[in-house]
Amino acid sequence: MMKEDKILLTTRYAVGDMDMQEITDFELSLKTDAELEKLLSSYQNINQTLKLHLAPDAIDQQFKATLAGFNNTYFAPQAKIIDFKSKLKWLSGVAAILIMGLLLWAPWHNNLYNQYAGNSQMLVTERSATAQNSLDVAANFFNQKNYAAAKPLLAKLYQQQPQNAMVSYYYGLTLLETEQSATARTILTKIYNSQTAFKYDAAYYIALSYLKENNKADCKLWLQKIPEGTSHYKMAKELILDL
Repeated sequence: MMKEDKILLTTRYAVGDMDMQEITDFELSLKTDAELEKLLSSYQNINQTLKLHLAPDAIDQQFKATLAGFNNTYFAPQAKIIDFKSKLKWLSGVAAILIMGLLLWAPWHNNLYNQYAGNSQMLVTERSATAQNSLDVAANFFNQKNYAAAKPLLAKLYQQQPQNAMVSYYYGLTLLETEQSATARTILTKIYNSQTAFKYDAAYYIALSYLKENNKADCKLWLQKIPEGTSHYKMAKELILDL
């Protein structure tokens, strides 16, 4: 499901514009979809802030053009979502999700992450008779950027070989690319704290995990751990300047 669709579902749930079956389905999804849970929490926090601190005329001035585009896209007769009982109850919700979009998925933010995440390729240099097929298949999915397909294969290998730095590293990257930044950091930090060839590669992607969350302070902290002469040193220095 696209992020835009999740934002709309979250808003419909928050303003009570779902029937009982939709509510049940949404709440079931909340239990397994960390991104959706984060969206709902962010929506509620931002919407409350709007009610307490922002004047309607200020919202209108700042988001007039964006609201018009949003209205044309989602409230038009040919729109894919259902007609709403009342646009009025959506006004604060629309403003909230627009701000949420600016905070969480602003174009500059996504572009910066995509720019510095690079084009990592999983190079399988370690094989065993039992793991060869799984590694090869996982590597193929990973290199095609099909991280959702690579993740369960790497998760199984990681459970079997938790000390394998290569498997741990690429599993951490798939978690990062599938919106599980906190879990990815736990695995990557273990690699950083060990003496492996992936030590400073792990530090770089820990920094990027914080970049995904717009946590510039921790992002810079980890970028500064990357020493000169290592593979990500140049990009780390450039990213510090761009933050």
